[in-house]
Amino acid sequence: MANAPSIRIDRDEKFKIYRIYFKSLSELENYLKGDPEVNRAVFKTQKSLYLPEDFAGEPLSNAINYCHGGYEKGLGVFMRLKKELESVNILKTNYRRSVPAVVGSRPHVPNFVAGTPKTMWRLDKAKEKKFIDIYINLAYSGENTDSQIRNRGILTLNLISLFENNDIGVNLHAFEASYNYEELFIADVKLKRPDEIINVGKCYYPLCGKEFIRRLLVRVKESMPFMEKWGIGYGAVLPEPLIRRYMEIDDKKLLILSPDEMGIKGKDIYEDANAFFEHLNLTDKIAIPNYRKPDTKEAKK
Repeated sequence: MANAPSIRIDRDEKFKIYRIYFKSLSELENYLKGDPEVNRAVFKTQKSLYLPEDFAGEPLSNAINYCHGGYEKGLGVFMRLKKELESVNILKTNYRRSVPAVVGSRPHVPNFVAGTPKTMWRLDKAKEKKFIDIYINLAYSGENTDSQIRNRGILTLNLISLFENNDIGVNLHAFEASYNYEELFIADVKLKRPDEIINVGKCYYPLCGKEFIRRLLVRVKESMPFMEKWGIGYGAVLPEPLIRRYMEIDDKKLLILSPDEMGIKGKDIYEDANAFFEHLNLTDKIAIPNYRKPDTKEAKK
C-alpha cells in the first residue's frame, strides 16, 4: 500500500509495544479512508463510531475529512487570541553582522586609509542551523475545558515561532501513548518538519479538535493486533517517565503534556503562557518573553 504508515511491534521485559508512525496528516487520513480492518476479537464495539458526540465530536466520517484542514470550530477565537499573544511577544532574532575582512563585498574605507589588511566588509558566518523535536501528548482528562485545550494549542504554535525566530527549526509530533495490562500503544503523527513554515490550519485540528484524539486515534487503535482486552476501556494514559522512555524523548527534546500538567487553566492566555514556559524551562535554549496583558491605553496606540 502506497504511503502506508510505519508499524512496528516489539517487546521488552515489561511491555509488548505496538507503534504506528504517520509521516504526515495526509498519511493518517489515507490510512483511515482505507478502512483498516478492525480487530474484532478485542474490539467488539467500535467506540470510534459509537462514542456520544458531546464527548467525541462529530461522526468518524466527518472527523476523517477534517484532516484536509477544514476544521473551523472555535478557530476564530483561537486566531484572535493567538494574534493578541504574539503582539506582545519579544522575539530575539539572530541577524548576520557585517565585519571587517581581507575579502568582502564592499570596501572598508577607514581601514583602507589606515593601511590595515582588512580593507573590505563581509557578512559574518551564518550560524549552523539547529533543530529541535517537540512532542505534544494529545491525551487529556474529560474534565479539561475547551479553553484549556485551545490555549495549549496557541502556546504550542507560539513556542514554534519563538524557536524559528532564533534560527532553530522544529519537528512537531502529535501523539497518543497508552497501555493495557502488558501491552503498550503509541501513535505518532508528524505535523511539521523543520523546513516547513507553520501551517496553522493544518495544526489547529490535531491540537484542538476533540474528534482527532477521540475518533481518529481511537480508530487507529482499533486496527492494532492487540491480544489483551483493550475493548473495555481502550487503555490508560502512559505516565510521563514511560512516555519519555518508550518514545526516546530525552532532555534535548521537548514534551508537552496535558493542559493540567502544563499549568494551563484556560482563563487568561497570559497567565497560561507564563505557566507553560515555566514548566518547559527553556532559559538555556531561547529567550522567553515575560507575558503580561497589555495596558488598555497602550493597546489603543
